Amino acid sequence: YAGNIFVVSLSVADLVVALYPYPLALIAIFQNGWTMGSLHCQLSGFVMGLSVIGSVFNITAIAINRYCYICHSLRYDRLYSRRNTCLYLLLTWMLTALATVPNFLVGSLKYDPRIFSCTFTQTASSSYTVCVVLIHFLVPLGVVSFCYLRIWTLVIRVKGRVRPNPKVRAADMRNFLTM
Repeated sequence: YAGNIFVVSLSVADLVVALYPYPLALIAIFQNGWTMGSLHCQLSGFVMGLSVIGSVFNITAIAINRYCYICHSLRYDRLYSRRNTCLYLLLTWMLTALATVPNFLVGSLKYDPRIFSCTFTQTASSSYTVCVVLIHFLVPLGVVSFCYLRIWTLVIRVKGRVRPNPKVRAADMRNFLTM
């Protein structure tokens, strides 16, 4: 149940962008510029941010879920009860919204004529951009990498118990890199 709920949440995050920002981008393409006003620009950029950050945070939640399922299987059912799973999902989206709201405060949502969309402008504040890269990319990348590395090492250890030669082979490394 839990793993599937995060995949559905990831799908929702990816589809949200098709409902509001993409149609406005199509209008901007046909109008050869943004004609919908500042409010729609801000909302469109916010929804785009929710979608992108929501996708990253949901991928992170999926990795944590898989890690707990494989590496902590005895505690998994308690960790991911229906109630806890709903709370984790709520937390994922609350963190997504919390990570997106500062765009309004910094004024970093602007129309970019190269992509016909209102989006995060990296030039608004260099310190804010560094925080965005850390929180929206590097921290999730670190968490996902940790989770899948731990899963991989557990699989290799278990495989070593079954197969007498515990040395990591090139095929094992290739499987890890392509999983």
